[in-house]
Amino acid sequence: MSDHPAPPGNGDDASRRTNGANSASGASNANDTSSASSASSANGTSSANGTSSANGTSSANGTSHTTNATSTSSNSTTSTSSTTSTSHTTSASHTTSASHTTSTTSASRTTSATGQPGPVLLGIDVGTTGLKAVAVDLAGRLVADRAVRYATAVAGAAAEQNAEDWWAALCAAVPAVVAGRRVLAVAVTAQAPTLVGVDADGDPTGPALTWVDRRASAEARWIADLTSLGRNGPDPYFGTAKLAWLAAHRRQQLDRTSTILSANGFIVRRLTGAASFDDSTAALTQAWDGHYDPVLAEHGVPTGLLPDPCPCAELVGQVTPTAAAATGIPAGTPVAAGGIDAVGAALEAGVLAPGDPFVEMTGFSTVGIAAIDRNAAVPGLIHSRHGLPGVDLLLTAQVTTGSVVDWLRGLTGGSDDLLDADPLLARPRPTRLLVRPSLAGERTPSWDASARGAVLGLDLRTDSRDLLLAVFEGTAFQLAADLDAVRAAGIAVPSVRAAGGGARSRAWLQVKADVLGVPVEVPVAGHGAAQGAAYLAGLAAGHFDVAALRQLGAQVATRVEPDPVRHRRYAQRRALFDAWTGQLADLERELAATTEAPSAEQAAGGTA
Repeated sequence: MSDHPAPPGNGDDASRRTNGANSASGASNANDTSSASSASSANGTSSANGTSSANGTSSANGTSHTTNATSTSSNSTTSTSSTTSTSHTTSASHTTSASHTTSTTSASRTTSATGQPGPVLLGIDVGTTGLKAVAVDLAGRLVADRAVRYATAVAGAAAEQNAEDWWAALCAAVPAVVAGRRVLAVAVTAQAPTLVGVDADGDPTGPALTWVDRRASAEARWIADLTSLGRNGPDPYFGTAKLAWLAAHRRQQLDRTSTILSANGFIVRRLTGAASFDDSTAALTQAWDGHYDPVLAEHGVPTGLLPDPCPCAELVGQVTPTAAAATGIPAGTPVAAGGIDAVGAALEAGVLAPGDPFVEMTGFSTVGIAAIDRNAAVPGLIHSRHGLPGVDLLLTAQVTTGSVVDWLRGLTGGSDDLLDADPLLARPRPTRLLVRPSLAGERTPSWDASARGAVLGLDLRTDSRDLLLAVFEGTAFQLAADLDAVRAAGIAVPSVRAAGGGARSRAWLQVKADVLGVPVEVPVAGHGAAQGAAYLAGLAAGHFDVAALRQLGAQVATRVEPDPVRHRRYAQRRALFDAWTGQLADLERELAATTEAPSAEQAAGGTA
């Protein structure tokens, strides 16, 4: 690409390994918040003092909230201790290490009339900080789940993962979930858009560029100059810019590459031997509207290495004997193409058609999800396909939310009880602090990749709970801005459904309700994308239909009402927050211009 812009800085090698939620420069999957070295759910934050089960009770060190046989822990992130969850009959939890991973398991035994384990649908979510596998029965109830963590390599604007770690995590997690059960179908959701090149044997030709990676800013702008096709704007978050970056900076890797896959596509390839590319990931790019603009390939963007897009619920292959031996999934089990994590979260929460509830999915980051008509466009927001015919997803997205909670806990040495809801909610609100939680740039509605975190109002009385509450408030203010953009598009939001790990924090739910001024509801299922992936497997194999999914998604475990007085106070505080953050952009540019660049050793993760 002779007319390609100069690469935006060095940053070609992401060499600092982080165990979990640490990100250098981008956004991450909203379904997986957990602290940097703990046993946690990859699809959300598990309790710091106990793990909550979708069908049972949470352990007792924090305040729990139980409705409809579902518990919600008051804590929002993980602890370093192993956890145990009880669900109806028996439960087991332990931690193991595999390829720099940590895992937790929660399982309840569902048996058939013959006394044998009943058939299940298997959902797998390849999250940003780890993989989670979930089995549900034909009534949509959780049967077993397990999460395994892996690392991200970050350096500057780079954020890469080893796709082999995804497979190792799956092989560590799935056997305990399947446990000899008859698996009717499998579907995989994933962080997106995360892309990895593979050779003819399906082995990675280099590291995966995660959606967190921000190195393709110049490429995103260049693509916008080439073509106006598509509904998504120019940002390094989107997959097309990552393809252009690979062509400009990883030519030798591309020469060894026969196919470029999404994270879920990589797992599907390993399970079945078939290369697939779901249309929810394809839509999460620039210059795509059912097809890629041919001008991209003409200018050297390797769109031809992507498989032809297919619907999320299309069955693309069967589990091979080799994959069966590695995973415990019976050979011949049908596998769907799968989709982005937002598809799984939408299916779990009952977001199936325009007019269904708005869902916010909080883990490492926060993604808002609304169903819209196919090909509808809302400038400034994110568009993707749904797993259902004729329906698209309109997305809002904050970059760092739950990850800021984990960062704060690590920075302050916060103990488990830091996250207890009662002491947090007993404090005056709004707090006397303002926190902008944008530690790695920002997506909607500002699309400011250079945004960074800030704190206003620190004094000698400030403690870790003050900061945590202010983080909760800052993320809620940003969610309120996203809801403004959604409502401006004519979409009513009378209430919000909360999914992912952040939904397990009663304090955070209350802050969101008070800031937004609408009720916040937590679905009964509550496992986020992985359980939604299991529903997608059922949909693909004909075991669920839309009516069944609607019935499952309608079940609400917890409803948090806003405090009208606090909402009025928060409206005033949000105006101050918006004015303050609007002034930070110029200061951040000056700060960056006067900051000494890190040495090569520091950029590689060394110390001065």
